[in-house]
This record gives sequence, structure tokens and C-alpha cells, in this order.
Amino acid sequence: MQEFLWGAATSSHQIDGHNENSDWWQWEAAGNVEGGVRSGAATDHWKRFKSDLRLAADLGLTTYRFSIEWARLEPEEGRWNESAFEWYSEMIAECENLGLLPMATLHHFTSPQWFAAQGGFTSPQASEKFARYATQVAQRLGSRIPIWCTFNEPMVLVFGTYIARIMPPAIFAPKLVGAACNGILKSHVLAYDILHSSKLAPREGRWKDRPLEVGIAHNIVDFRADRRWHPMENLLVYVFRKFFNRSWLDAVTGKKQRFAVPFLVPRSRPVSEALGRRTVDYIGANYYTKGYVQWRPKSAGEGTSKDMPIGVSFARRRETASDLGWAIHPEGLARTLHFVARYQLPIYVTENGIADAKDVLRPEYLVSHLREIARAIKKGIDVRGYYHWSLLDNFEWIKGFWPRFGLYQVDYETFERRATRSALLYKKLIEAHRATPENPSRSPDSRYLGGHGL
Repeated sequence: MQEFLWGAATSSHQIDGHNENSDWWQWEAAGNVEGGVRSGAATDHWKRFKSDLRLAADLGLTTYRFSIEWARLEPEEGRWNESAFEWYSEMIAECENLGLLPMATLHHFTSPQWFAAQGGFTSPQASEKFARYATQVAQRLGSRIPIWCTFNEPMVLVFGTYIARIMPPAIFAPKLVGAACNGILKSHVLAYDILHSSKLAPREGRWKDRPLEVGIAHNIVDFRADRRWHPMENLLVYVFRKFFNRSWLDAVTGKKQRFAVPFLVPRSRPVSEALGRRTVDYIGANYYTKGYVQWRPKSAGEGTSKDMPIGVSFARRRETASDLGWAIHPEGLARTLHFVARYQLPIYVTENGIADAKDVLRPEYLVSHLREIARAIKKGIDVRGYYHWSLLDNFEWIKGFWPRFGLYQVDYETFERRATRSALLYKKLIEAHRATPENPSRSPDSRYLGGHGL
């Protein structure tokens, strides 16, 4: 039985700073983030990674999920940045020194500007160029990384780009959704095969004997009708669950590809390389909240479409919610784990967290969601790790810096890090889950999730 992994997650663009060759850097410069904010130095992690990794280790974490920035490694097509590869190699070595098993994500929303200018993942050559990038990373860094995530939230990326218009180039173009999904899916399949290739250098380092795992991190929302009696909203819930929650998991497990929505997203030709074969060794589940699906919403909310009479509200008026207005709904994580378990693969909770600047709600959020994981494991669901989002406060995409998800708060003037009450609680919970004869895997156990001083 593998030891349960206790971790935290980050992404490169959100913490490293000065990601100047990415599509997001260019998009920010055009004033597309709230208040005209730009990522700039972000949290200055590029210079402070060793001390940040020490903060992770001080919490007792046993794993760390981070992303590798394609735009840094290949700032111009065909030109590789050797110093950036050296930085990632040094960071992985520091993870080894501190006992933080690395989970590396190849693509976390950002792409090189040159790739975006060619159409991004809608380009017929997209998968070939992503595979070239994946090959370079695998050859230079892959021997020391035991867990890979090819793409973070591919449906969020596509939906946010071509329907919700919250990611560059932010155009309402449902007809491009299928092409983008296909481009990402084929890129994922090629990367999966590259990372598993027998032609790569033999595994080495601290985790060389751990079985290699490659998967995706998929965002799942607990959709429900805003008005239970409303036939259109119930129909939309069915569509959202099928398109947003289920389509990618079907695609990477060899099932029928369902990247289409009647009268909105046209059906595209299937990616033959993905049919009839499983191209993930685990499923990463990113879970945050529920979503109330609305037909012709009366007011514009975060999930309201600018181009369609459809909205999604993430909390009702009297529900306890995060600073972003997302309801605290641990029952949705339970539903998510039972849903993902149908695919009969190991599960990692690759993101779970809350925007809570005052750190008032996060302690109970953390405990209540870990409790649902403990219950799922007790029922036989194979959950192997938990990654809290996020280790640090960070640049939260179109929202800028004001939403604070970090276990460590960041002063964006001095870049000082300060542990939150939740960080200390997480440390306490991890210490309580030391290996015992009754719980050799250190997995979340309800017996240790009480008496935490809340």
C-alpha cells in the first residue's frame, strides 16, 4: 500500500513572476485583468523557491505539485532556455533534499506567445509542438519526477477561452471548442506516451523505484438546478455534468469523446489516438464548490455568460461562502470522489482550497473536506493524495491579487511570507496522521480530524 501524500499545489505563472513570453503576460498588458493589474513579479518565487520549499517542508508536507512553464523553456519557437531548465533541475533537487515528492504539471493555463499567435490548441500542428516541448522536458527532467500531470483543467481552459471569455484570446467562438479539445487531447496522448517511453533515461533519484504515474487534473463542479422545478435548468444541469464534468474523463479513459453541446458546440472528429485506450494512470480531481445553473438569470454573476441566457451561481444569498462568493460545500467533494471512482483508477485531489483573506473559514473548510476524503477511503475509494490550493497567496488570473488562497500569506510589497492559522492546523493534522499499525498509509482518518481547536 502506497503512503498517502499530503501536499500543496501552485502554478508557475501565478507565483514565479516575470513570465514575459507567455500569452497571459501580453493579455494582462492589454488591461484584461480587474483593475488593470498585472502579474509582474507575482510572489517572487523564482528567486525565493528554496525558502518557499522549506516552508512546505516545515508543514510536514510529503509532496508538492508545481507547473513547468513552457513559455520560459521555449520563449521563441525552437529556441530552448538552458538557464530555465537548470532552474527546474535545481528545484527538483531541492524537493528531493526536503522529501517533497514532486508532481509536475506540463501545462497550467499559460502558453508561449508564439504558440498562441498560431492559434494555440486549435492549430492542426498544436499537438506536434506540444509533444516537442514534452520530449525536451521528459529527457532533461523526467528521470527524477514520479508523478506527472499533462494538463491542468483542460475544460476550464477551453471554456474560459472560447465561451466565458476570461482567458486569452477571450473570444466567443463555440465552433472552436471542439478543435481546442481535440488539440489538447491529442497533445495529452502524445505526452503520455513520451513520458512512458522506454527511450528515456532510466529513473533516478529519491523516488526512482516508485511506479511512474501520468494523468490530468480535472476541475469538477457539483452542478444543480437553481430552481428544482424548472425543466430548462434541470436539462442544463444534465448538459453541464456531461460536457464539463464527464467528457474529459471519458476521453482519457478511451471512451466515446463527447466534446459537443447541441445547438452550441458542434461535434468534432474524434481523436483516434485516444479511442479504445486508457491514457491516464490516475485521475486528478480539482474541487472547490457547487454551481447553481440558471436559465435567464436576473443578475450578472461570476458564472453568467455574456453571450448566452445561461448563468451559474456558486452560492445562494444566505450560504456561507468564500471571498469569491463560492459556497463551502464539502458534500460536493464526496459526490465528486464517488463519481470519479467509477473510472476505476487511483485518485489524487489535485486542488482544493478557499479564497479567505482573513483565514476565518479556511480551517473548517480544510477539515470538512479532509473528512469527506476519509469517509471515501473508508468506503473503498482509492484516494492517494491531497493537494491544498495553494501553498502561497498568488496572482489569481483575471481577479488579480486580491483573492487569497494561500496557507502562507504574501505581503506583495516586501514579499514576506506569514503562516496562517490554517497552515498550522494543516501541520497538526499531518502530524496526527503518522503511520500506525491501524493506519499504515497515513491516509485521512476521521479519528484524527476532531479536536483540532476550531
